[in-house]
Amino acid sequence: MAWFNALLACVSLGLGLVHLVRLATARRDGRPVAGEAAHVVMGFGMAAMFSPVGDPVPPAVWIAAFGLSAAWFAALALRTGPASDDAGHHVVCGVAMLFMLSLGLGEQAASGGGHAHHAAGAGPAAWTSVVAIVLAGYFGWHVMRCGDRFAAARRARIALTDPVPAGGPAEIAVPVVDRGSCGHAAGRVEGRLAALRAPQAAAVAHLVMASSMAVMLLGMI
Repeated sequence: MAWFNALLACVSLGLGLVHLVRLATARRDGRPVAGEAAHVVMGFGMAAMFSPVGDPVPPAVWIAAFGLSAAWFAALALRTGPASDDAGHHVVCGVAMLFMLSLGLGEQAASGGGHAHHAAGAGPAAWTSVVAIVLAGYFGWHVMRCGDRFAAARRARIALTDPVPAGGPAEIAVPVVDRGSCGHAAGRVEGRLAALRAPQAAAVAHLVMASSMAVMLLGMI
């Protein structure tokens, strides 16, 4: 399975780089900087967990990064209420990464050292399997939600580019993709790296990231 882990590590690294580009252009495009930064950390953290050659970053750094992310977005969710599903999603992501890191450190301590991977070792406790299944179910649901939002973003892009029919109204209603954790308000993005800055790119990146998280969690059962 080393080749599979290497493949997922490369995919996760690519996701981190995509969100790094989106982070650099977030203010210009009117996207939340904190959300893109959290996705960057998620992508690189997942790549480190999947990497079959080891993680050069100390576990304490990842624990601090994901703990801070979860706390930040939990406070944001409390301030903004249930309408901010983006903040709630980041809280779940941070908790899931902390959960996997804690299990990895436990396996490392039990084996007397070495690199801690996401893959399950000998016989995980029953409660860890239950938590992993619940979190994997959440990310599976998130994959379907991102698929729906990708389709909505595509429809919005088509509506923005289609010409107004002759004799039709001067203005037409353009569908808007909500500002949830799978994308942001639809609009025409122009300039350099426009494809990576578009709502469709965000939806695909989040879909792949959620799928990878589900795979990682199911591998711990």
